[in-house]
Parts: sequence; C-alpha cells; structure tokens
Amino acid sequence: MSFFLVLCLLAICGFAPGFFFVRRLRWSPMEKLCGSIGLSLALLYLASWAIYLIRPPGGPAAWFLVSGVCAAAAIAARRDIGGLLSARQARRELAGYGFLLAWTLVILSMIRIHSGAGWSIDWMEHFQRVLYFLHRFPTSTPVWVGYELPARPPMMNVLGAFFLGQAGDQFAIHQVVFTALNLLLFLACCLMLPALAGRVPGRRGLARGRVLALTAFFAASPLVMENATYPWTKSLAAFYAVLALWFYLAGWRKNDGLRITAAFVALAAGLLVHYSLGPYCALLGLHYLARIFWRRPRKWRELGVIVALCGVLLATWFAWSLTTFGWKTTFQSNTSVTSSQRYGGNNLVKMGANLFDSVVPAVVRNPGLFRMFKQPSRAGFVRDVAFLTYQVSLIPAMGLVGGPLVIWLLYRAFRRRDRCRSSPWRARQRSFWLWFVLCIVPLGIVVVGERDSFGVAHLTLIPMEALGITMVAAAFPWRRSLAIALLAGCAIDFGLGVYLHARIESLENIPGRTRFQVAFDKDGRPGPSITSSDSPAIQSASNWYAKHEYEIGEEYLRELPRRRMPDAASLQFWLVVYGRFQAVMDGDEVFWHGWFARHNNQIRHVGDMAADYLDVNLDTPAAALILLFVALMGALARETFRTPTVAIRQRMDRRESTKSSRKAHSK
Repeated sequence: MSFFLVLCLLAICGFAPGFFFVRRLRWSPMEKLCGSIGLSLALLYLASWAIYLIRPPGGPAAWFLVSGVCAAAAIAARRDIGGLLSARQARRELAGYGFLLAWTLVILSMIRIHSGAGWSIDWMEHFQRVLYFLHRFPTSTPVWVGYELPARPPMMNVLGAFFLGQAGDQFAIHQVVFTALNLLLFLACCLMLPALAGRVPGRRGLARGRVLALTAFFAASPLVMENATYPWTKSLAAFYAVLALWFYLAGWRKNDGLRITAAFVALAAGLLVHYSLGPYCALLGLHYLARIFWRRPRKWRELGVIVALCGVLLATWFAWSLTTFGWKTTFQSNTSVTSSQRYGGNNLVKMGANLFDSVVPAVVRNPGLFRMFKQPSRAGFVRDVAFLTYQVSLIPAMGLVGGPLVIWLLYRAFRRRDRCRSSPWRARQRSFWLWFVLCIVPLGIVVVGERDSFGVAHLTLIPMEALGITMVAAAFPWRRSLAIALLAGCAIDFGLGVYLHARIESLENIPGRTRFQVAFDKDGRPGPSITSSDSPAIQSASNWYAKHEYEIGEEYLRELPRRRMPDAASLQFWLVVYGRFQAVMDGDEVFWHGWFARHNNQIRHVGDMAADYLDVNLDTPAAALILLFVALMGALARETFRTPTVAIRQRMDRRESTKSSRKAHSK
C-alpha cells in the first residue's frame, strides 16, 4: 500500500499543480507536460519548505493538505488533462516513461547493496538529509559523512520528505521516490528530440521510432540507470538543465519572453537540486545578456521578472542558510570548494589532468589503475572496470557505439553549413550549440574541486551526455549497418553496465553463503571484510557495513557480555570493542534521532523486500529484466528495419506533390 500510495502521489502532485497554471498557454503538448512537471516540483518544494519553517501544529496533516490541494487542481483541470492525454505525442512519451519506471523498479528489486567501484555513503547521506527535513532535526545535527548541511542544496531532499511524510519513512520508499524523480530526465530529452532531429516528419512512423529508440537507449545506458537507481540528485538536476535549454532556444526562436523566463526559473530550480548546474546558469545567463537582452522590446521589464522569480526561489534556501549557518558555511562547505582547498598541488594542473582523464577512459590510457579493485570475484572486477568506464568518462558514458557516433554527428552538424544559409534561425542555433558545447565541457570539468584519475564527467556533464544519447535517437532512421552496430552496442552496454551491475549489487549474505563479515583491527575498530569467492571488492563491502552497522552493533552489545574471556588481554580487547559499538549505537540519536531504533536497526532496500517475498531467489527479477530487454530490442529492431521503407515512401510522396504543384502553377 505504501508503494501504491507514493506512486499515486508522484503522479498527482508531480504534475497537477503546475498544469493548472500552464494549461491555457499556447505551448505544445510536450511543453505543457514537461513545464507542468518542472513547475509542480518547484511549487511542492516551496510548500514543503514553508511547512518545515513554520512548523504548523498537526504534524503530517500539513503534507496531506498539500496533496489535497494538488488533487483539487487535478479535478479542476480534468478536461484539459484529458485534452493533453489525447495528444498522440504526449501519450507516446508517457508510455516510454512508464516503461522505464517499470524497468528501474525491476532493477531495484535486485539491488540489496548500493555499490560501484569506490562509490559509497552518498546513498545513505541523502536519506539522512530527507529525514532531516521530514522529522525537523535540530540544525546542530551533523551530517553522517562529515559534511555540513549547506554542502548540498535541499530541493530534492525536501521533496523526498514531502512524499515520505505521507507514505512512510522507510528507505525502500525513499528509493522509489528518488528513482521516479531521476527518470524525469527522459521526458525532458523527449522534448528536445525535435530540435536535435532538425524537424519531425509529418508521418507518425519516424517520430514513434525516435521515442522508441530513446527509450531503448535510456534503458540500456549504464549512465542513466545507475544515476536513476542510486538515490541521489544529479539526474533531476539534469532534467531541469535540459528543460531550460529547450525553453531558452524556443523562446529565442519565437521571440517569447515567457519561455525565456521559464528557462531561467528552471535553471534556478535545478541549482536548488544540485550545484552542478552552476556552469549552465553562468553560460546561459552570459549568452542572454550578450545576444538576446539588448534586442528585446521590453528588456528591462523581462530582466526584472527573471531576476525577481529566480531570486525569490533561490532566497528560500540561501537566506535561511545564511541566517542559520553563516556566510562561510553556506558558500564554502560545498564539496568543490573543500576538495579544492584540500588539494595540495597546482590547481591549473589538476584542471587539465581532470579534463584529459575525463575524455580518455582509464581502461585505454592506464589499465593499471584498476588494481586497487582487486577482488575474489572476477565478475565483480569486470563490473568495476565497466562501471568506471561508463560513469566517469565523457564518451563511453553515451555508449560504446553511441559515444563515438555522437562525436561524428556533432562533427557533421557543425561542418555542414548548406542548410543554415536558407534559414537565419538555423545559423543562430548552430552557432549557439557550437559555442555552448565547446564551453560547457571544459567549464563543467574545471569547476570540480577534487582530483580523480578515473575522470569527473559524472559530476556536471550528465545533461550533455543525456543530450548526446538523445542525438543518436534523433538521427533515426539509421542505415542498416549502423542500426546493427547500435543494437549490438546496446546489448554490450546492458550486459556490462546494467545487468552485471545489478547482479553484483544483489549479492548479500544468505543462508549457506557468507560473503561479508565484520573484522577488527588491533585497536578494536570494527570494519567489513570479504570471505567468499564471489565477494565483490572491499569498497563494496564498506556499503554493506554501512547498511548493517547498527544491526551489527546491537548484536555485539547483546552477545559480548555473555562471552567467556580466556585471559585478561582478550577481556581488555573486547571491552574496547564493546565501547566502540556502544559509541556506534549512541550515534543513532546523534545523527538519526532514533530512526534506527524505530526500525529495528535495519535499512531495508527494495531488493531486501523482494528477496523476502521470493525466498532469497533473485533470479526471478533478473530473468524478468532480460526478457524486458529482449522484447525492447526486438521492438526497436522491427521499427528500425521497417522505417527506412516508410522514409523512402515519404520522400517519393513529397517529390510527387512538388511535381504536381509545379504543373498546376505552370498551367
């Protein structure tokens, strides 16, 4: 019931309030759909943030009141919603999103330990931040990983608090909410398909094939799936970035101040989701002031509205943070700043090295780097190599075949000028994309404060990588040889980056097989160790230990007083261990304010619930995932090899129509 409730809340509250305001605008169906979602989430954030600040009496009743208002907005706009859903374009894109949501829920039913190379802790940190806003932790509460609260913006965590406040504060519900929000990137990329395709043909076949191709590429993309199923905030920020780019270009082309204003409000909302949108805000703001602002008929009024709306939205967070934590903590606790301060070398050298390492994958330039992930499981090692190839490198992130194809498509698009001569707008658009791509890639990497030898493209460039995947789908229909290569690339990407990754994340201790256990150093500090031939790397074991730390602490505190000690040295050692576990259990009150005590000291993933239901047999969701992939690739193959005939028929029809019109004109 909790899962059903939260999905209903996501559908109603994530769409209806924004649609109530944009339904009468002269926008396309997809503009209304994506604009409504972006505005709804911003309105939900404002309402939830007001509830957090005001602390109204009645507790959870305030969350349900907001949901009631959203339901009322849906009822009031029911005819317009029916009109939107009657549009074939909106139904097609929503069907793709529904498939991807079901796809990711199957993946979540396999995941029991979030892992991947050296990635850890972030999944738990964001859950604590959601609980911080949900249960109104005192402002003195430290963040579990040692960051300050202002190190990350609050919008997605506040949204998570809104939904968990009504469906329950279990971690599994948190996973579902963050996955559904992160997948919204797909809808924004569907909105960008016509712009990247040049134009959408009149026949439905090609448009349908492009959406199907984009759905397949997203489902098979390790970058998209990992950032959707890992409960953090980057993909929702990417949704706002792509949405802002669309509205900015559409407003520029149509000379529409409302769309341009919507673009900058979307950027402000995205910045409140994740600070990685800072470079996008800077570049679009610079372009607006340099190329558009001075030609606007009511430029100062338009600029004033943009500054006012964005300023009010950003002030909800920054004004509170400045008042509560002060200037230094608000602006210098961000990880880019702290990592840059800790770095001991030359920052210019670091920026150049990060740029090179993000473009050239480590598996090509220095395979020896992967020795740090040596582990008993050969499949686990392959997963970690593939993970760091797909996630942090710019070109493989768009696919083993799709990435190089994106480079070729960009080269061809920027090299060909014949189409731009007949259309001034095409020339301006071409110049914008050339300038924007050449600026955002290096700028998005140099703003990263840390030095990572594997690459840092995953921190700020997810919107551009998602647009690259969209660009390949927009080139549909493909030549037969290219289509075969893309289908084969999808199979490899899915096998190494999605399926294998989920299988490794499904590894847990089960009856008859212990893959992880607790080990102690000479000072009595507890930590994880790997014990089985199929155990993944110790970095993955650290995520297992973080998941079970309080459960392990409770067990040892209950068992140690009953243990007989053979000598005084053993007694002293276990007394130290007892004290350390007691400190761990005390941390429940310090960091979590009793959440673990209320939940039997357990963090339960969706995969844990699926394992209980399926009696630890996770082959069922794995088989379902493979069958869904085969069905998806089969549908894409049929559409791919059928559509060229449609495209040829369309060209012939257009030629015949042109000849007929010329004959009629001559007569």
